Amino acid sequence: MNPKLKISCFLLKRLERIKQQSSGCLFGVIYGEGTLLLLGFNIESTIGQLNYKHIQYKFPAELDLCGLVKFGDCTDAEAHINVILKDVDITDNPILLQLELGTLMGMKASIFMHEKLEQIPYEVMEAEELYTDFCFSRIKCNLMLYTESTEDAVKKNMHVLRKNVAGGSTAFHVKNTKVYLTGAGNYPANNITTESSISSIVQMVSRNSNGGDGDNKTTKKSAKETSSSVPTEFSIITIDVLKNKTRERPNKNDPPAAAGSMRLNREEKKIAIPLNVEAMAILYKKTKLTRFYDILIESICRSLRLFEYAITERLEEGLEPTIPRCFHFFPPEFGHFLTYVYPEGVSEDETNMQQQRKKLHYHFGLPISRPYFRRANCFLFRDELDPKEPLLNTHVGLRPSGVKEGRQYLVQGNYSYYHYLQQDMRDNGWGCAYRSLQTLCSWFRWQGYTERSPPTHLEIQKYLVHIGDKPQSFVGSSQWIGSTEVSMCLQGFLNVDSKIQHCSSGADLATMGSDLAMHFQSQGSPIMIGGGVLAHTILGIDYNSQTGQIKFLILDPHYTGADDLGTIQAKGWCGWKGPEFWDKKSYYNMCMPQRPIIY
Repeated sequence: MNPKLKISCFLLKRLERIKQQSSGCLFGVIYGEGTLLLLGFNIESTIGQLNYKHIQYKFPAELDLCGLVKFGDCTDAEAHINVILKDVDITDNPILLQLELGTLMGMKASIFMHEKLEQIPYEVMEAEELYTDFCFSRIKCNLMLYTESTEDAVKKNMHVLRKNVAGGSTAFHVKNTKVYLTGAGNYPANNITTESSISSIVQMVSRNSNGGDGDNKTTKKSAKETSSSVPTEFSIITIDVLKNKTRERPNKNDPPAAAGSMRLNREEKKIAIPLNVEAMAILYKKTKLTRFYDILIESICRSLRLFEYAITERLEEGLEPTIPRCFHFFPPEFGHFLTYVYPEGVSEDETNMQQQRKKLHYHFGLPISRPYFRRANCFLFRDELDPKEPLLNTHVGLRPSGVKEGRQYLVQGNYSYYHYLQQDMRDNGWGCAYRSLQTLCSWFRWQGYTERSPPTHLEIQKYLVHIGDKPQSFVGSSQWIGSTEVSMCLQGFLNVDSKIQHCSSGADLATMGSDLAMHFQSQGSPIMIGGGVLAHTILGIDYNSQTGQIKFLILDPHYTGADDLGTIQAKGWCGWKGPEFWDKKSYYNMCMPQRPIIY
């Protein structure tokens, strides 16, 4: 009987966007009673250029090579399947997907059985089912690599390090539980046994932390992914690595090293490179805990492989090795994590860094018109958020707007909520547009367009004086600014262009549904709107194009309370507003920031 095949809805959307004839590899997860779920792919111009392992190690553990995808005319599929067959180890029956360019119409899935291809049906797995059935694990630990500065030595010593990790002495603790996992078995607690499934761990973590480490990047108290294209939440299990006190000590000739720094023993020509491991795995929730340990070990080994490639790549280029850093990314088009290692201390704008990012865009069929893999784009785990920073993504978790059969068009990505009285600034009554500008600037920072922090009120005022828009007396004053000044500051501070949309009255905003929908689809940036003496931030709309019914998702900078998400949502400081929210007697101007074209 043929295995059951499912394809992620995210994968299908990405496949449909490929416009050039090419080949690539498919990556998936085997789960349950032999079901194969396709989740990822990469593309290359010819099959001979594919490097399956380099791609696979960037994916979470359990997401493995499982087949081939061909875009356009395909006359040599069986030959290419044979090329990768030796490296497919999660299934005996690799999958071939064949597509026409730019369309899913006529897509054919085949399975390689008995040395020939047989067509096979498939089902589509939607986001809600994916995150109901699967979760992720995350490990952070510190290891040290002692090696000579040669490619062969790095490969040899990394092999030894991976062997030590997988040797059975590594132990794990599931954070916020009393569950321990070791090579000899599991040490369960609270009715958890070795026959329990990973879902029982997810439930325990959720109970013990009130949604804590099962949460992903959002506000400090919310637990849902922020992108409008990923409407469901997923769980992350955080794992601590326990150190074995009886582990072997480094060779006496190995140089001492402090965590976070690289040290050199010139006589021995050895270096000590600290490796801050961050390892991910994708987990089927019904998987038994007896397998969990091996999956965690594999996730660490994948991270070490990425470190090895990053270090040896610099050596191949004749450069000194630097400390490699792991970054996890969660592009909304993926529906899963992807990990990449960048050298510490190297600017984003260096040619080599740009080439690496461009290659990633090409590999995964992503446009190069916007950044996906800059370090600022990395996934924000809740435990890494600075409690002193403003709240992130305060719209996540809001109740529905009430628009019948409406479609939501929302801000794409992260933003920070700036409002009155933050940063010890007594700006209530005059600083609402300044705060909206800071929110807009934060969005560009979170998306990787800039590394600059949002400007302060004083910096904003000094800039407007510098360009001649305001007199010198404006600096240090409590004078308002409007949408035009906001657009000037976006250009001056971030080199961001803006479109200014004029509305003669608040009543006209109810007719702006199509224009606003287009903005959030194409640009995805928050909008600053000023009218009368008030300024607000528009984060999206819920719009029924047939009936014209519309609700606006408003972030209100006039809030003066503490950064408490429950209060902010319950009191409507971030919430859905109808057309009556706008003053019919006031004119309004909207500053609609445009994405720069960078990658």
